[in-house]
Amino acid sequence: LRCWAHGNPSPSLECTKDGEPFPAGVLRPVTRAHAGTYHCRATNPLGTAVQNVTVWVDCEWGLGSWGF
Repeated sequence: LRCWAHGNPSPSLECTKDGEPFPAGVLRPVTRAHAGTYHCRATNPLGTAVQNVTVWVDCEWGLGSWGF
């Protein structure tokens, strides 16, 4: 999951999965535990934008386990 936000002034970005902070943009091996709905919020003094993303993981073990 890669999440970013641009704005002027630059927004702060918070992402969570199941109510727990999730560091979006950090590449790591994907497991079925990463499936679910992620909630990202970008905020600056001019307002807030929110995006929910649902991720499904269907791994074919032995063919590669990296996902982006």
